[in-house]
Amino acid sequence: MLCYLHTRMLKIIIKLLIIFSIILVSHSSFSQEKKKKCRINSNKQILDFVKKELVPFKQASNEEGPRLSNADIKQLEIKHYSEQLKDSREMRMDIVSFSTLNKNDLEIFRKFTSKIKLILSDCSEVVFFGDTLLGAYELPYDDMLKAFTLASKNNNTIILNFIKNQVTPKPINLYEGVNILMNDFATQQNVIMELLSDEVKNVFFGDNATVATTDIAEARLLSFSLLGGKILDAQNKLLFFILPKTYKQVKSSIGTLVLDIDGNLLEIPNLNYLLSVNILSGLGVNTRTLTLSEIVSNSSSCKIDIAGNWIHKINGMEKRGCPFNSVAKKMLLEGNHKNSKDYDTYRAVFEEIENINFNPEENINSDNSGVGGPALGNSPN
Repeated sequence: MLCYLHTRMLKIIIKLLIIFSIILVSHSSFSQEKKKKCRINSNKQILDFVKKELVPFKQASNEEGPRLSNADIKQLEIKHYSEQLKDSREMRMDIVSFSTLNKNDLEIFRKFTSKIKLILSDCSEVVFFGDTLLGAYELPYDDMLKAFTLASKNNNTIILNFIKNQVTPKPINLYEGVNILMNDFATQQNVIMELLSDEVKNVFFGDNATVATTDIAEARLLSFSLLGGKILDAQNKLLFFILPKTYKQVKSSIGTLVLDIDGNLLEIPNLNYLLSVNILSGLGVNTRTLTLSEIVSNSSSCKIDIAGNWIHKINGMEKRGCPFNSVAKKMLLEGNHKNSKDYDTYRAVFEEIENINFNPEENINSDNSGVGGPALGNSPN
């Protein structure tokens, strides 16, 4: 009896210890979340600070002494204003608020920068040397674009130059990289164009150096790469692009079908396939391409006829037009790729796909083959 009570008490104590540990971990996580909130001054405090009356800097004329270089003049100006502010309280201004300052605002703020610290989204502190920000930093790419977009709207050259030359995007995983390609409307066209040099725009987007609205997502990933961004798991991942050999009579397909090594099947709208593969390869991502002329599922199949158009066979009836992505998805999920005449051509690639455990959330039985309009795109061939 005593042995039983002792065992039961021991179990209760263990349970209490586990509960206590969970509470401690939760409290620690909550504390860490609270710490992530950066300490900054309010906009009112900042505005009150820059209202201070300062004696203007007077640049000496050539008659008053030896000719000074621009660097000497800048240093004298910084010293002139910093001495007047030496007893002032330090101000902490977040990068988003600072990015909204226009050219006239910056002219005012430049006098006060000896007592202003710029606070980045990860709470890093950046000090000014006059109107120059010092140091190199790493930030989430979305945070960089947010600040850059605001700076671009306000012609804030301090932030524009800072983001371009001194900030590197934090590494992302491949899934996040693919998500960048999913949305052409996440960033304004003019912002992306401003991030890319003229040389880069000429090489990747043609002689007119203009990024098409349908290529903004690709340009966004390109700028991530050129700013020094990296994909952490690039070497361990594979991306498969499944494309029709021709787009004649392809319908009900909202974009390019992409399969990742984790079994996720995605449709990326308006994908510039060749550009995307070039950018991903530059980021170290291994890609494979299947350019198919026949796809076969349990319920239907598609092939290209002698006129070069896709036809769809379902319930023994053939009709023009193929819901390519829908049937191709089913073929891969069902393992029917061996029944396609393209199997021997792409045997090595299909064998890699055979080793994938497909996402269980994919619904094999769903069929959108009867809906949607024609797909637009270019085959890589």
